[in-house]
Amino acid sequence: MDTVSSQMNDEMNLDIQLQSYGQWKQSMVSAIEDYQCWLDDTALSDTESELMLIKSLRLVEQDSITIAFAAEFSRGKTELINALFFSAAGMRLLPSSPGRTTMCPTELFFDPTEKPYLRLLAVETRAEEKSIDDYKKEAKHWTHIELDCDAPDTMQDSFMELLRTKTVSAELAKELGLATAEVQDEVVIPYWRHALISFPHPLLEKGLRVLDTPGLNALGSEPELTLSMLPNAQAMIFVLAADTGVTQSDMHMWQQHICGYRSKHPDSLAVVLNKIDTLNDELMSDAEWEQSIHKQVSETARLLELGEQDIFPLSAKQALIAKIKDDEQALQDSRLAGLEGFLSERILGSQKEILQHKVVDDVVSHMQQTVQVLQRRQQNIATHQDDLQSIYNQSEDATGELLLITRKQQTAYSKNLSHLKTSRHIFNSQIDDLLEVVNPEQVKKIVSEGRDEMVNSWTSVGIHQGMQQVFDGLNLLLNDALGTSQTSVQLLAMIYRKFKDEHDIDVQKPDAFDANIYKAQLDQLLREGLEFSSSSAAALMGQQTLAKSFVETIGGQAVAIFQQAEADIKAWKSKALSSLIVEVSEQKKMMESKLESLRGLSAGQDALDEKISQNNHKQELIASKIDELQALLQAIQFPEVLTADVA
Repeated sequence: MDTVSSQMNDEMNLDIQLQSYGQWKQSMVSAIEDYQCWLDDTALSDTESELMLIKSLRLVEQDSITIAFAAEFSRGKTELINALFFSAAGMRLLPSSPGRTTMCPTELFFDPTEKPYLRLLAVETRAEEKSIDDYKKEAKHWTHIELDCDAPDTMQDSFMELLRTKTVSAELAKELGLATAEVQDEVVIPYWRHALISFPHPLLEKGLRVLDTPGLNALGSEPELTLSMLPNAQAMIFVLAADTGVTQSDMHMWQQHICGYRSKHPDSLAVVLNKIDTLNDELMSDAEWEQSIHKQVSETARLLELGEQDIFPLSAKQALIAKIKDDEQALQDSRLAGLEGFLSERILGSQKEILQHKVVDDVVSHMQQTVQVLQRRQQNIATHQDDLQSIYNQSEDATGELLLITRKQQTAYSKNLSHLKTSRHIFNSQIDDLLEVVNPEQVKKIVSEGRDEMVNSWTSVGIHQGMQQVFDGLNLLLNDALGTSQTSVQLLAMIYRKFKDEHDIDVQKPDAFDANIYKAQLDQLLREGLEFSSSSAAALMGQQTLAKSFVETIGGQAVAIFQQAEADIKAWKSKALSSLIVEVSEQKKMMESKLESLRGLSAGQDALDEKISQNNHKQELIASKIDELQALLQAIQFPEVLTADVA
């Protein structure tokens, strides 16, 4: 393969991998929908199963991949976004010329429900006790600008809003958390707090989202961005300039905002060393230029304590121009393909694993349990067939004896069902107590009380105390939840053990609920909150603003942790005894079927033959259904999504 063809393949790699990823998700949706139909056809569907499958479908359909870009001013971050995603416009769609800097966080995505748009949230909303996420739910709060994709020049003019600033009084700047207490003069601040861009780019249409963040000061002044949006991104691109290397300001941003992301997502961070074209001049040989680039990469890796493989030297400007001019050699020289390879291979692969864990594992587990139900049903029919076959040469007394035994078995299984109902009632009562402990409304009350403590305090020590008070209260709730959940886990194990020992019913019980997961998340949130309250960004905020930011961001995430715990407990409650209930119900149905068969034997040999024939047909039908289910299981575990087909 020649150099140009190789470069073209590298350039297409991200798009190809996204298409492949999209096809894999579609195969998951199809497999889950086929399984829903299969359950309906075999009369094995129930409310819990249907809810689980609906939840799984929503997780797949709503899946998206967010790539966040962070950098200090003038590092070429927006130019890089233009080169990666918007070169087809034939110009710099997002403003990225020298001296022009994006002033507000900007999200780029595709919204299929509306025409392309730019939405802008006024900076004054920072004074309100409302998060950006809450504002996103109400379009009326945003300035809406419709975008004409057939007129790039007009779109470019619209995007100039991202650069807009205004001069305000020192008092207003302080109220918005954009000036320190010492400032007395007027202050230049961003005109907008946040921007949303919906654009029909092929990659965005496939579920990719791009988060373009401003420099260090803007990052620090928006807690929700620092503590929520960035940590939740699937990939982080930290952009440096090759001609300056790691400056003091870059290092501050790295320590304040990027290292935390790296600790949570060690394989999802890439450092871009942009503007490598500035390291070259007409007097340098290619070897000397290469040596200069390698020197900067090595020094950057040393300062940031990274492996050189995580640093991508490139020229975003050169890449954008090369794509616009269709210059393959210049595109290769820009080295953009390395970053595209990182995004397509490492990030998409990681996201697939996450989605598989959240969705596929649950569906596969349910399918495997259903296979076991059918296999046990098949075994029960086979046992019944043996009983019927043995009647051929037996006396009427022997048949009566078998009928008596079957009636006793039916009575035993009816008692099993009654015992199970009692056990289920006790277990559900304990789970209801657990749900009351993790009730998000209790969390909101604790957060609100902590906010009031912070507002009434006039010192940084008081802020820390107010924040600590909140998390002490939340930890008490979680400790209570830990104790209650452990009791519930023990009760569940006892129920399964009792039915195994006393009733010879041995089925797989679900994984135990573990409240420690949420405690770890809460501890991490507390550390991040205390770090933020001690940061230079927090020093810019007044007491009221900092308290509001706490409620919006830290408090909001704490509520979200408990909401997730509540949802997980409800899901656990619905499936905790499901396999036991299914097995007891199956055995009861089989006893009723055996009784019906034995009662009908008085009709003579023909009736016996007919019943044996019916059971043979049932066995064949169940075998056929097991084969169908095994095929569905194979389809969801090993989907045939070929990159070659996409290309």
